[in-house]
Amino acid sequence: MRFSRRNNKKKLIPMAASAKRRATKKKLLCFALLAIVFTVLAKHVRTHDHRARAEAAERQQQQQQQQQQGRDGARKAVKEEEFGLDASVLKKEQLVGEVEEEASEDEPEKTTPSSRDREKIGGKCTQPYDVHTEYAGAVVKWGEKNILNSADECCRACETTEGCNAFVFCADERGCSGRRFGECWLKKQIPSGAMRVKMSEGMDVRWTSGALYTNEEFFSAQDEKKKEEELRRKQREKVGNVRAFFDVSVGNTRGRIEFILYAEDCPNHVNAFRALLKNEGLNGDGYKGSHFYRILDKFIDQTGPVKMSGVKRFDDDDYGLHNLKHDRFGLLSSANSGPNTNTGHFSIVVAPAPHLDTHYTIFGEVVAGDDIVWAINDLDKSKPQPGVKAVIEDCGEL
Repeated sequence: MRFSRRNNKKKLIPMAASAKRRATKKKLLCFALLAIVFTVLAKHVRTHDHRARAEAAERQQQQQQQQQQGRDGARKAVKEEEFGLDASVLKKEQLVGEVEEEASEDEPEKTTPSSRDREKIGGKCTQPYDVHTEYAGAVVKWGEKNILNSADECCRACETTEGCNAFVFCADERGCSGRRFGECWLKKQIPSGAMRVKMSEGMDVRWTSGALYTNEEFFSAQDEKKKEEELRRKQREKVGNVRAFFDVSVGNTRGRIEFILYAEDCPNHVNAFRALLKNEGLNGDGYKGSHFYRILDKFIDQTGPVKMSGVKRFDDDDYGLHNLKHDRFGLLSSANSGPNTNTGHFSIVVAPAPHLDTHYTIFGEVVAGDDIVWAINDLDKSKPQPGVKAVIEDCGEL
């Protein structure tokens, strides 16, 4: 019997081991099935999340397209109102723009800027150009190596030159400031507003200048120009303003300069000016018989009372000192030795001079006789004319 029990125990050991292996296999199979289930679920979640993101992106793109269509519609309305363009013309412009855009996408990369780049840099040529004007700006291409036949060619050259948004062209066969006829200077400006920055302007300036504008800049520049012109008109036509004149001889040339004096805004300067017109300054001092004693080319024509005494010192006018800018030809600007030291000496500004702002009071402007102002300016010491002076032969109020 003992021998039989031992044999039974030996038989039971292999059976237990086999059952344990089967249980282990079942567990592994369960783990494998769970892993497959989790993998399928994770893939489904990722797919659903990706699809949701794609749908959100598509909705956002549709909203942007709708907003752009709204802006384009508003811009077309502005064009239609400003220029009287009918719907067929606007549609034609739109189709041309779409064709150009598709062509630009298909073309390979070029060294010259694309239409989109030009929008960022400066846009398209616009007319009319500014004659008798020289624009400021960093030189992109030197004019002495860029001789062209017309301002139109110069503007188109600016369109196709990277970084250019303004140009200066010598359209005068006599040359311009020592430069040759046909020189096309390409420039880059970073203006504070939509209007381009001028370095000099006036009948004596032989340059013709122009600028590239994006559509947005163009309409903004037109608005700025209209507002600027309206402000200047109101300034000239204010009730109480005084109209005065100088009869000036420059060698054999004689002519009249007429002024508007801003009496309402700059009473101190205008009262002194009116007194000196009548020789009612200190010791009978006045403008009659005086001459322009300080002349700087394309900057100022300066004069004062004949005896140099003028009137008793008077204060600056705050309005003309802080609200008006030396931004154009023909402004009357005080000449003094510091704040509140005015005696009746003044300059006619012949070109923008922003460095004078807030230092010298502007109290009037030239409204007639620009040619005489430029004839005076030609007497700058760098253009010697021995014995020739610009003399105030007569003066008074109109």
